[in-house]
Amino acid sequence: MSIQKIDSNLVSRVIRQERSAQFQLFELTKGMMFSICYRVLGDEDEANDVLQDSYVEIFQNIRKLAHPEALTSWMKTITIRKAIHQSKKKIYFEPIENNETETTEDFDAWFDADLLDQAIESLPNGARAVFLLVSVEGYSHQESAQLLGISESTSKSQLNYAKNLLKKRISKLLQA
Repeated sequence: MSIQKIDSNLVSRVIRQERSAQFQLFELTKGMMFSICYRVLGDEDEANDVLQDSYVEIFQNIRKLAHPEALTSWMKTITIRKAIHQSKKKIYFEPIENNETETTEDFDAWFDADLLDQAIESLPNGARAVFLLVSVEGYSHQESAQLLGISESTSKSQLNYAKNLLKKRISKLLQA
């Protein structure tokens, strides 16, 4: 099943609280939503808990969805907010020196997705959260800052910090 199979009929049935439609929507979107939870939290058990909480909220509030065509974006927003809320217990933002945010070298290497995932998971929690929101999920720095309860400039500096750490860690992993 693919995300493209979500049509207005399915959404209408979910709004009417039809269990089979809810299950179908869950099956169509669970992979994407779990991926969001896991990337933010870095823990499979916590990701599953947040995923479950997200679907409870989604099914309870789907009637409030003004534009059914925006269903997946709305679901992702709920899931990201829940994951961030859960992760706030362990997210902290490291102070960054100016020289740590400047890119000093170009990075040109080929590597696989597992290597990138490993490098992203190794980032400090705050930098990882900003990197995922801005670079992966496409949120603006303003939106990222609002979701994380930080300033826009902190979001920008944490993104630069994350990118520089990723370059260093991927280079190190490639040399191993």
